[in-house]
Amino acid sequence: MSAAILRAMLLGLLRDRGALLMAFVLPVIFFVIMAEIFTATSGANLDLTVVVLDEIKSGVSTRLVAALEKDDSITLGAAGDTDGEALRALVRSGSADIGLILRNDAEPLDEAGGFGPAPLLVVSDPSRGFVEPVLMGRLRRAYFSALPDVAMGNVVAELENQFLTLTDEQRDELAGGLSEMRADAEAGREVGWSFEDLIAYERVAGGETVNLVAYSAGAVAFLFLLFAAVHGAVSLLEESESGVLERILAGPGGIGVLVDGKFLYVVVQGFVQVSVIFVIAWLFYSVDVPARFFPWLIVTAAASLSAAGLAMLLVAACRTRRQAQTVANTVILIISAIGGSMVPRIFMPDLLKNLGWLTPNTWALEAYSGILWRGEGLGGVILPVALLLASGLIGWYVARLLAERRVSRY
Repeated sequence: MSAAILRAMLLGLLRDRGALLMAFVLPVIFFVIMAEIFTATSGANLDLTVVVLDEIKSGVSTRLVAALEKDDSITLGAAGDTDGEALRALVRSGSADIGLILRNDAEPLDEAGGFGPAPLLVVSDPSRGFVEPVLMGRLRRAYFSALPDVAMGNVVAELENQFLTLTDEQRDELAGGLSEMRADAEAGREVGWSFEDLIAYERVAGGETVNLVAYSAGAVAFLFLLFAAVHGAVSLLEESESGVLERILAGPGGIGVLVDGKFLYVVVQGFVQVSVIFVIAWLFYSVDVPARFFPWLIVTAAASLSAAGLAMLLVAACRTRRQAQTVANTVILIISAIGGSMVPRIFMPDLLKNLGWLTPNTWALEAYSGILWRGEGLGGVILPVALLLASGLIGWYVARLLAERRVSRY
């Protein structure tokens, strides 16, 4: 008897494509996505986009930048303007992970440091706090591999200044030794010492906690907005299965009125749901939503519209409630993983970041990041907002067409 039950259940599983998908295909897809993310962000595999501005343009600074360019885990970008504002804008907008300015108004790069403004200025967004120590390791390695003569010369200069005086003969020997060290560096051999006094830091966005909470609010809000939208939209199939749809079709409005009404309901429900999450973020985690209320209002309305349109489209494309729930849950989990609702996009490799732009999750997160992190107006987030609005309206329109086509077959 037990064997018969086992056989019946196995046959049921094999015949249920949705169950097979959820049981075997979806876990594999999630594993591949997470493996790609954590492989790309572990140890030496972490690839940083570093925008560098060399204001000094000396032989020493050029050697240091060239050493950074040789690091396979760093992608260098040009800042453009010499005042550094373009560099700060790139870091603030997320186009670059971190910035580095070799300052010409500071202590010379070939001196020991600690007696004036630091010649190396690291510009970072506190929300990407993990990037700073990674860059420091790469910068330290580049400094000692490219400038060992400068590093050791600084040590000797400090010793002579504080503890002893070198004779002319000793200085000549020192100069010869430093030349040999430079030759070793050019040959790829490393020599090192500490250089922390050469570095200063500048933050270009809000506090780290606020940024991360704001990101989490947007990520969680849109993820559950999708699930709630599907739950509201699936009632369209429930009414078809229960026979209520036939009574509605007998009325003057037809299926179009039913789809429109449910679409509006899902939009309003989603807007309220997101609002509650951001109210909590404002009251308890200092996310200043009131200061950006109008842009937040537009973004939230666009996000709610997008989620409602996607949910209505997925439900209208399915024949049964069970099929709709299976397909919708699968789609939502996959696009949420790729789009940044489960793992912050900063941790993702470039391939997944680019794929994320195919998902409404990324559009919503980029819009919320722009208005709540970077202080941008609607003009700065017009692209993701436009994508959200367009996807919502297109989803609603196609869902309406599918529903009308299905009804015409009755």
